[in-house]
Amino acid sequence: MVRRQRENRRGAGWPAARQQCRYGTGPVLLTLRRPVCYSARDMTDEGKIFLPYMLVGLAVSGFEGRLTLMEGTVTRQILFRAGRPVNVVSNQQEETLGRLLLEEGKISQEDYRRLLDTMVKTGQRAGEVLVAMDLLQAQEVFSALEFQCRRKLRNCFKMVDFGFTIDKEQVPPENVLISVEIPTVLLDGVPACYSMDRLLGEFPVDEETTFVKRHRAAFQPLTIGPREQRVLRAIGSGSTLMKLMKEKVGELQELLPVLYVLHALRAIDASGVKQPDLTDLELENLPAAMKAASPPEATPAAGGTAAAGEIEIDVVEMEEEEIRPPTMKSLLDRNGVDAALARKVLDLDRQDHFAVLEVERRAGPEEIKSSYFKLLRQYKLQNIEDSYSSSRDRQMAGQLLDRVTLAYRLLSDDAKRRQYLKSLTGRGRRPPVEKTDKRLLADVEAQKAELAMGAKRYQEAIDLFDQAIALYPDEPGYHLRLGQALYFQALDKTPADQPLPEGVRKPFLKVIALDPSHDEARLYLGYISKRDGQLERALREFQSALDCNPRNERARSEVRHLKKRLEN
Repeated sequence: MVRRQRENRRGAGWPAARQQCRYGTGPVLLTLRRPVCYSARDMTDEGKIFLPYMLVGLAVSGFEGRLTLMEGTVTRQILFRAGRPVNVVSNQQEETLGRLLLEEGKISQEDYRRLLDTMVKTGQRAGEVLVAMDLLQAQEVFSALEFQCRRKLRNCFKMVDFGFTIDKEQVPPENVLISVEIPTVLLDGVPACYSMDRLLGEFPVDEETTFVKRHRAAFQPLTIGPREQRVLRAIGSGSTLMKLMKEKVGELQELLPVLYVLHALRAIDASGVKQPDLTDLELENLPAAMKAASPPEATPAAGGTAAAGEIEIDVVEMEEEEIRPPTMKSLLDRNGVDAALARKVLDLDRQDHFAVLEVERRAGPEEIKSSYFKLLRQYKLQNIEDSYSSSRDRQMAGQLLDRVTLAYRLLSDDAKRRQYLKSLTGRGRRPPVEKTDKRLLADVEAQKAELAMGAKRYQEAIDLFDQAIALYPDEPGYHLRLGQALYFQALDKTPADQPLPEGVRKPFLKVIALDPSHDEARLYLGYISKRDGQLERALREFQSALDCNPRNERARSEVRHLKKRLEN
């Protein structure tokens, strides 16, 4: 786990605080250690990074890991994947699943007491107990967990004087409960949790403040609701707060949160209000424009119109019910959640790798392989996008694919299997939480890429091989298969009279850099040259493949045919 201490650039000392929290999130336990607590109020005005701006920075950079917010005894962790919140961990009793179900009237006080007693006695999680008590169906548990996660995410905005840490780490697939775009998060959290005093403290505007649409927002396209779209249209190329209120775009109480969110999303500028400097967040892939505090792009005269004319931002307008968080009732009442899939995913928490694959511990390699592909067919995991219509089902299917593939790859490796068997404490007990090495995680992504390759979903395969390489860049096989996916995709998309993109060669050249004797990479370089009509170059590349491996019959055949062709 990467743990970096946040340093304030003004050099002032920070109050030290130490705390260790241990609590559950999905099937793993996260241990939090915080060496330093940073308070937004202790910063200078120039150094403040308020939560909306921080979340936008994390999203734009495609961050994966966790943001830990700490305020007094309250701790919440937001887990991110590809810049989107996917889970929230909280140490607050009122945010537990049982308490929320009780408050929403879905279980009685007596049910809640029995739930707590059973959890203490058995060590089972709330979802398992709720199903065992016949209070919820498996698919309803996941809907309730989604509601709980969205509620905890909203409550993060109640934290005002908070410290934070940012940790870059891989989020296990079983910890993914939601996948929400940051604009949606802000449009829920800010109006629900901010008072007028707090809004004006973080977003100091007045009646004469001029708002201007930016040429480019932080997200392209920008997903917002109809209310936000109306405000953007009213702002046009420049409008003051007073003018917006006179045009009855909205009362100040509802207009100010929208303006604040649009400013955080970099859809608008506000005269006198700078975008914060996000350099101290130390985020990779953060655009340079977001690494320094920036003044407004333009400030037309109050009530005036910018000379450049109307500015258009690429916007996707969602329905009001889509942009706002769902209620517990709407989630529990919705149709389309696959009950069998939900039951299987719910059981994953207490299953070891053998149970996940539904095989005995004495099962041999062929039985393990057969069971793996049987599960892929049974739960339609080889083409999730086309097999499941609802986003919740696709998310659960993705979790199951990750887990069964991890089990398959680990149990197919004799050494890893023996080590794993030693770690098991007995049938029927919750499996130990093991730290999966990056090579095995990379194998999981590569195995999923192979499934996509087999179905000729080349772009999906390319993305998955890229993920495998990011986890373990020194495996030539990943680069080779990435190159092959790019090659086959290029053959499908490139007209016959045009050469293949030069980038198709790069993965094969990387393979040769890692392993100069790799004949397959040289063979495919030859195929590329031959397809583009560079026959002499192709002959050299096929010959080099044959020199590396005299038993490569495809290279031998290509050399023989090209020599005859060039001689004629």
